[in-house]
Amino acid sequence: MKKNIFFLIIAAVLTVGSVNVFAAGQQDDTDGQLKIVYSQIDLVNPFFISRLEGAKAKAAELGIKLIVDDAQCNVAKQVSSMENYISQGVDGIIIITVDTAAMTDIVEQAKAAGIPVISVITLVEGSSAKCILDEYDFGYQAGLNAGEWVAEELGGKADCAILGYPDMPQNKYRIDGMRDGLLSLAPNANIVSDNQSANNTENGMKCTEILLQANQNLEVIICHSDAVALGAFEAVVGAGRESDRFFIGGIDATPPGLDKMKEGGIFRASVDMMPYAEAAHDIEMMVQLINGEEVEDHNIGFERVTWKNLDEYLSSK
Repeated sequence: MKKNIFFLIIAAVLTVGSVNVFAAGQQDDTDGQLKIVYSQIDLVNPFFISRLEGAKAKAAELGIKLIVDDAQCNVAKQVSSMENYISQGVDGIIIITVDTAAMTDIVEQAKAAGIPVISVITLVEGSSAKCILDEYDFGYQAGLNAGEWVAEELGGKADCAILGYPDMPQNKYRIDGMRDGLLSLAPNANIVSDNQSANNTENGMKCTEILLQANQNLEVIICHSDAVALGAFEAVVGAGRESDRFFIGGIDATPPGLDKMKEGGIFRASVDMMPYAEAAHDIEMMVQLINGEEVEDHNIGFERVTWKNLDEYLSSK
């Protein structure tokens, strides 16, 4: 609980707006210092907070001024912010987009101004380089986690629900992967809902409350993020529906999600894509681009974390 509060406090501070982050001991005098924008979908989700920490650490190590931009899940805000940073003449932009189509013109504006752009997780056409996640395959791993539980613990049959965020276009591929991964191992699973939309813990709780009321036999909930899964967890426990059979699975392997898994309860699985390390790689990649070096596009890797391998996974970190 203390860790959850800690993350919320950090998020509250960071979501005020764009924040300039300096290496230790530096003042706001950046003559000759590289200025790199790091823009993310939000800074409430612990996954994005972890990415931010990785980017900050690498920027401090390399003596870079990191300009942190929180889009707050708002397309217009992210577009406006990027236009402002381009006009300021920053040295590079690293972006995780709310809406990829809306960023295409921004990328062209940046490149016309001589500013390289790296698109992260989801490709923005025309980017100077990309660190891309296969959203379908990522979701598929979460579906496999649930399918394995249904096949091995529930006799191959269960009422299941998928909590995605279809309001974000790229998330639709993740939802498809979650569905297909589940059915690949548990073809007799009954998906009672895959159209609820949740993008944070509060919405995850509200959507799950609706699902529980409408589906008395619901035993499996697959969520597109750990933040949403934590909300689902609270709703299930609050309704008194937790049991040895119930499964909640998330994505991102965030510290709050892993803490729930360590309790040995109904939060049973997640998928890790190493946000801290990947964000540090983003910074290194941008420095290479700014220096005129050739870079190779990067595919983000991931790892399933389940009730079976949790101890092994934690011991390797």
